[in-house]
Parts: sequence; C-alpha cells; structure tokens
Amino acid sequence: MRLEALEHGFRPLQTVQIRLIKRFAGYLPGPIAVMSYRRDLFGKYFAPILQIAMRHAKGWRVGDVELFAAFVSKQNQCAY
Repeated sequence: MRLEALEHGFRPLQTVQIRLIKRFAGYLPGPIAVMSYRRDLFGKYFAPILQIAMRHAKGWRVGDVELFAAFVSKQNQCAY
C-alpha cells in the first residue's frame, strides 16, 4: 500500500527532482519518497545513519551490500 501523503507535500526543489526521477525511471521508488517526504523530521537524520550502516559494515564491500540488497528485494518481490 502506498501512502497518499507520499505523492504530495514536497518542497519545490524536491518536486523537480522527483519529476526527473519519474521521467527517467518511470516511477518513484518507495525509499526515495520516504526519505524525501518531510525531510526535516525523518530523512535528514535517517539517511546518514543508513549510509553508515550500509557502507561501513566491517567485512562488506559496496558490491557485497548492493548484491545482498538486490537479493533481499527479489525475495520480497520489491520493485526497487
């Protein structure tokens, strides 16, 4: 289920960025919408933590993390 709130309520620059993503990708992936919506309350703080968790995992290279994420997304039948 997609929240209706994630379709509106973005700042002007975010709106332009989202339109570009939709134009080139054909849709707006859920994680991008969640991280962008009301960024001051959630995305601004969560994005750096997510980067640290995903990119600085000991013993995991960037490719390993991306492959793992792709595998999990496929198992969960995620579009992204």
